[in-house]
Amino acid sequence: MAPASILILLIATACAALAHVLLGRAWRQLPIFWLAAVVGCLITYGLGLRFPLNLPTPAGVPILESVLAAWLLLIFVSRLRV
Repeated sequence: MAPASILILLIATACAALAHVLLGRAWRQLPIFWLAAVVGCLITYGLGLRFPLNLPTPAGVPILESVLAAWLLLIFVSRLRV
């Protein structure tokens, strides 16, 4: 696997697990949270969204932007009645 895909999966998994601990109500939400976090990270990586800051991007993945996009989607998904 490419380093970028592994890093995106690690970021998404960490964000989804933390969101489930903080916002989750049932175990069935965990895969939904994970998918939302992956989509947020992939959108950021795919569109190349970056803040005008000189932050490191290991394997070309903008870490801060990926985490923020994942959390935006996680908060949105947590508010749905799933």
